[in-house]
Amino acid sequence: MILSAISKQFTLSDEGQIFFQKDSTNPLPGVALAKVKKGDSLLAPQVELLAEFDTGSEDRAAVAEHVSTWMKAHVYTVLEPLFGLVSDEAMAEGVPEPVRTISLKLFAGTGILPRGDVEESLSQLDADMRKALRDRKVRLGPLLIFIPDLNKPAAVRLRGLLWSLANDAPLPAPVPKDGSMSVVVDVTAANPDFYRAIGYPLYGPRAVRIDMLDRVINAVYDGAQGGKFQAQHSMAEWMGCPIADLYGVLEAMGHKRIETPVVEKAAEDVAHVAEVVTEAPAEVTEVKAEEGAVTTEVVAEKKEPQKKPELDFFFLRRGKAHKDAAERRPHREKSDKPQFPKERYAPKNAKKSDSEGEHKKFKKKKFDSSKDGRKKDKREFRDEPRVYKAEANDHDNPFAVLQNLKLK
Repeated sequence: MILSAISKQFTLSDEGQIFFQKDSTNPLPGVALAKVKKGDSLLAPQVELLAEFDTGSEDRAAVAEHVSTWMKAHVYTVLEPLFGLVSDEAMAEGVPEPVRTISLKLFAGTGILPRGDVEESLSQLDADMRKALRDRKVRLGPLLIFIPDLNKPAAVRLRGLLWSLANDAPLPAPVPKDGSMSVVVDVTAANPDFYRAIGYPLYGPRAVRIDMLDRVINAVYDGAQGGKFQAQHSMAEWMGCPIADLYGVLEAMGHKRIETPVVEKAAEDVAHVAEVVTEAPAEVTEVKAEEGAVTTEVVAEKKEPQKKPELDFFFLRRGKAHKDAAERRPHREKSDKPQFPKERYAPKNAKKSDSEGEHKKFKKKKFDSSKDGRKKDKREFRDEPRVYKAEANDHDNPFAVLQNLKLK
């Protein structure tokens, strides 16, 4: 029964238990069959059958081996982009050494790696090597290197479970809810290594999903001028957090906040707006109903959309992130096709001529005031009335036909 079961009959819970469902069409998990425990490596946990599970007539060792094989396949399927970094093709002899080094360290970091750990390899990358990394779905961010495909909820949950097993942490792992862009954490109790391993690095009071964090970092350096930048509401929207938490994340990145003493003025403006809204009388109109009764209808004034307040400025953290413009792909790839020599182009503002030293001249006709400028009509007597004549035919005249009938 278990030895002939298909993969969808097994499920892995967040508590580390493997369930078996006898009916392959039943979406429920079924009964607990085994549990996973710490193995030789983070990505290779061990599987142990539960003592209370009865395998029936099937050999218990064979069942354990079958479930262990399913677990290996499950890890590989969910984390396929990660295992693609160390496949036989990815580690072939022809692959450049910097690409191999980055791939191996990214694999060891479960899909996320600080740039500082591979700075030497990054400096050796050329255009072909960067393309090879892009083909492996690797993104070279300003601060972190990661694989965006591993941000899917299933991959996040599985990495959290595997990390907890490998580090003797309790289950279920404290992973964010599926699809969360960021989550508030207790900075004093949260483990930065855990959140980085699942793709939610800790910055300030929040654990931010790596792709959203990368978007914020790029926006910071793209919008920086004169060594400083202004926080944007879009940054908070990307992370799904309030402005106060946005400031905390930016400060945790190393950017120094520039305090702006506009709080009192903003409070006065808000109070003034509230006073105006309170004093503004509502328009009341009387509407007569069909029965003769009089009802009142309050017509509310349309409010203009409130403008978002300006956010604080920050001094930009100086480092290699703002210098690595080469890490970003150019908008237009340079072509290897040689350019035309300048001799093939005519000089600017040069006029074409019929012969050397002479320009073509066009003779312009003089205007004749005696002519009205209209084309002559070849038809004569155009303005005279036209007369059309037709001879009478008795066969076409109904009165002539009646006259002939009377005569007969």
